[in-house]
Amino acid sequence: MRYLTAKEIKSSHYSESHEVLGKCTGKSVRDLFAIKVFIKYYHQLLNDKTLPILDLGPASGGFASQIYETGYTNISGVDVDNYLKDQNRTLFKEFKTADLSWDRIPWPDNNFKVVTAWCVLPHIENPFHCLREIHRVLDNNGLFIFTTPHLTSKPSIDYFAEKEDFGSYRASNNHIILFPRGVVEKTVLKYFDLIETEYHVRPKIFERGILGRLRECIYKASGKISPEFKKRIEKRWSYNIVYILKKRK
Repeated sequence: MRYLTAKEIKSSHYSESHEVLGKCTGKSVRDLFAIKVFIKYYHQLLNDKTLPILDLGPASGGFASQIYETGYTNISGVDVDNYLKDQNRTLFKEFKTADLSWDRIPWPDNNFKVVTAWCVLPHIENPFHCLREIHRVLDNNGLFIFTTPHLTSKPSIDYFAEKEDFGSYRASNNHIILFPRGVVEKTVLKYFDLIETEYHVRPKIFERGILGRLRECIYKASGKISPEFKKRIEKRWSYNIVYILKKRK
């Protein structure tokens, strides 16, 4: 989707945005990577499927559908408008609208045990306000999971060297805020403690001829060598980086 302001999305480009976002499911959700990460850390740190979850920017509701089917039913959502598919609307205990760049997230303090944002923060004009709001609505020691394009992966660096731009931020799409490591440290880690990072390696990198097959063989072998080596390979080839964080009191 091309870049539109929140005002344009809700007024002059209302039909266009609903047409696109009503069908939208992020790559990490489509590839079933998001639910894998969510279940792993939810089980490790909380292990109670009844706890309240807030999904930021759910678009069509694809991620909510996935976690609901695995037993997580206390789900709320907030987006700039309602783009949920009809079959996903009933999955949400509450759904509200807000401009996450400037508005308060419309719930009280310490209300949620988990907040997820699957490639949401890079799309909004003031993600730093949103981060403070996420901190506010999360309960003490609450879990926050968010993704952003991985700027220092080899594919990203190679693209930058050739095009003098980041592929995820080219003019035809709507990523507008970069989260290099220093920005994450200055802004995100001011409010949250980092638990772990995960790296989303998209299956399509294994589909590109001989080089793709070679990558796939290396990737499969890396897990047998050691978890640390596999993590290094994932970091090198990943499309998105996932931050798993805990609210700092």
